[in-house]
Amino acid sequence: MPFLLLSTYDLGHQPFALASAAARLRSEGIPVNCNDVAVDDLNEEAVAGADLIAIHLAMHTATRLSLELLPRLVALNSDATYVFFGLYAPMARELITADINAHFIGGEIEDVLLSLVKTNEAPADHVHLSKLQLGTPDRTDLPALDKYARLQTSAGEDVVTGYTEATRGCKHVCRHCPVVPVYGGKFFPVPVETVLADIDQQVAAGARHISFGDPDFFNGPSHGLRVVREMRNRHPDLTYDAIIKVEHLLKHRDRLPELRGTGCLFITTAVESVDDQTLVLLDKGHTRAEFIEAVAVVRDAGLTLSPTFIPFTPWTTINGYRDLLSVIRDLDLIENVSPIQLAIRLLIPLGSRLLELDELSLTPDDFDKEALSYTWANRDNAADELAEKIQAIVDQGESAGDTRSAIFARIWQAAHEIDGTDASALFLAEHSKLFVPRMSEPWYCCAEPSRDQLARV
Repeated sequence: MPFLLLSTYDLGHQPFALASAAARLRSEGIPVNCNDVAVDDLNEEAVAGADLIAIHLAMHTATRLSLELLPRLVALNSDATYVFFGLYAPMARELITADINAHFIGGEIEDVLLSLVKTNEAPADHVHLSKLQLGTPDRTDLPALDKYARLQTSAGEDVVTGYTEATRGCKHVCRHCPVVPVYGGKFFPVPVETVLADIDQQVAAGARHISFGDPDFFNGPSHGLRVVREMRNRHPDLTYDAIIKVEHLLKHRDRLPELRGTGCLFITTAVESVDDQTLVLLDKGHTRAEFIEAVAVVRDAGLTLSPTFIPFTPWTTINGYRDLLSVIRDLDLIENVSPIQLAIRLLIPLGSRLLELDELSLTPDDFDKEALSYTWANRDNAADELAEKIQAIVDQGESAGDTRSAIFARIWQAAHEIDGTDASALFLAEHSKLFVPRMSEPWYCCAEPSRDQLARV
């Protein structure tokens, strides 16, 4: 019977991992069904008829949703072999309580999945980091690209967007990152022609913009540039975005103009904090001053920077949060920062390097299996209270379709009033309200699933 590859959520894009796994299995003549319940209904017939059901645990949100969905899957088919794969799969081993035959694999999974399908034997290890010869992802039975998040431009366009990866894993070991427990500082380039073939097929399917999902596009800067140079030759009007660390924006600043010249519209960078002590605890590899420098470097190259943050940590203070808002305002980044980035609360999953910190003093009893994170509280109750208020402001503002500037102004007000401080006037120059290119779906790997997402499963 056909095997089923299932995704519950993959950051708003067509699930690359399903397409890559499907290509590997089908190359050996194995029939496969793909089902992305982020946009389609659950294919109950495929679930009931599958000998093997492989569920992609891409990150926190996908894992939460998959655990919610699992009882429904087991009710439809309790005899299947279940395989959980992806960054959160090794952790899920300790969370799955259903009485099922289950395997958990992380890292470079395509060959392991093929072997498991052929032999029905459990892999020897749970994390596999051997370099693979990857073929072109097979997207034939995935939902159309126009069902996913789109690029929004200042001209008011919603541009159909594709997604691919030029590298997998990451050579950095930031303490809070979910990539680190699986890849441990290793990364693997995807063959240039494989990446380009994937881009070609998505352009043929209507994509006019490509999001590169590599944890850091400049883990291998020469490799990344080879990809985008040839992509520009093949598709001169195609634009793209990529993720690059602050330290790499500075180290490779001379390469940024070429990104602009090959069609890059914006760069996402995980800043996380503007507090130097917090940045050290997170092992981010940059300082507050270096972030500020990177903003100028990216602007000088004619690119847009989209910073992401984790503003609420055990070490967040009210003054520190207000300082973050001031830095965003002073650097004229209000429209560059998705409001959800001002509400994110630090997640500490199983296996996280954050558990190395004496400052946290967490025990196994502190792990919340439902939240998939260790529980922590700020010493200052007002900081936790502020986090709840900011989340409510963001939820209400985004539901109402308010501008980022309008939501930021309400966040500014709340942050200054939380402890009785007079709310300083927030003066915004007109240019700070100008629309910058962005994706229509702003969630990223450390956000909690929404009520709508939970309702779907």
